[in-house]
Amino acid sequence: MPLEQDVETLRNIPLFAGLPTARLKLIAYTAEVVRFAPGEVIVQQGDAADAVYIITEGEAGVWLHDHEGNEINLATMGPHSLFGETAVICRGQRTATVKAKGRVVTFKISANLFLDLVRQSPEIGMQVMTVLAQRVERTSNALLQHQHPHR
Repeated sequence: MPLEQDVETLRNIPLFAGLPTARLKLIAYTAEVVRFAPGEVIVQQGDAADAVYIITEGEAGVWLHDHEGNEINLATMGPHSLFGETAVICRGQRTATVKAKGRVVTFKISANLFLDLVRQSPEIGMQVMTVLAQRVERTSNALLQHQHPHR
């Protein structure tokens, strides 16, 4: 994909909508476009975090493995969805597994670049906080539903 097309794709993602063109070009130039086949694991729960991902095409499922080895489907993400930021911000391990539901295309942004963006752009920091808060609420609801399926 040409750089200008990548910049326009990034500009349409709410997280980056307010960034100046120069910053978007830097992200587009340094981000890697990664494609995944249906069923392919994008990130694995427990792995070290080296990047965040933004889905540009397709859908991916978010899965949590509990202590008994069961897979719990937490969510489905589509275009413009950000994931992987929790482990990057906490400098920890992936908290869930993300698998492609069909053909998926992502921007893979290195952990260092993402953390620099959050530090330098308060609006990105606020957007990430919003995403994290929504994710905590959605995860809590999914886990409650899993524990009490008749509610």
